[in-house]
Amino acid sequence: MNIILVGGGSTNATIGRFGNQFLNKARSEGNRVINISHKNHNTGHVDDRVIDYHNADKIKEVCEKISIDMPIIDIVLFNQTGDAFPHEETELFAEPDFQKYYRTMNIAVAAPHLIISSLYKNLVDGSKVLNMSSTMAFSYERDNYISAVGYPGAKGYATHLIMSMARCRTKKITFSSLCPYFLYHKPEWYENSFHVTYDHIFKHDDSCNGKILCQLDGNARPYVEGQVRYGR
Repeated sequence: MNIILVGGGSTNATIGRFGNQFLNKARSEGNRVINISHKNHNTGHVDDRVIDYHNADKIKEVCEKISIDMPIIDIVLFNQTGDAFPHEETELFAEPDFQKYYRTMNIAVAAPHLIISSLYKNLVDGSKVLNMSSTMAFSYERDNYISAVGYPGAKGYATHLIMSMARCRTKKITFSSLCPYFLYHKPEWYENSFHVTYDHIFKHDDSCNGKILCQLDGNARPYVEGQVRYGR
């Protein structure tokens, strides 16, 4: 398959983070994966590309080259991370930093929107666009990470973008969001969640279009629609 991964990190990074592990496994299985990152990891891999998420012209320039290089795209997976403002209690009642707000939304929403629109002609019936969301985006009364606004807020905005694309699509492209249960501090749980997620990305069909799919405990097969529970 031809895959665009936004936020795969470095191919040389330590195993144990989803983006990096997905990248390495997918490539090892013979898929072509163009890995887009906002950092230059200097891997030397021909399919590792760098994009400045805050420069629309640069994003379009890179996407134009990808469009020529990969005429048909089977999967686009958004797994990027970045600024998450505001996040700390001290930031909530101080004068807000508008640039940090802009950066948060650019990385989470504006850049993915521009990437999709720039590569839309390369997406065909049967192509899949997935957004890695978070149940934090829908847990307004949570008792953990209570000062976090930017991360769940941006995830929620991105999820709304994908859900609207699903309902307004002009081609039979599947748009969906995943809320995984990645407990990195519990390697055995994480490993199981990784494989559930990896398999879902490749095997899900158009019945998932416009769905927010969640893992309840890392063992849900397949992802469960509409059931939100944040793992601690």
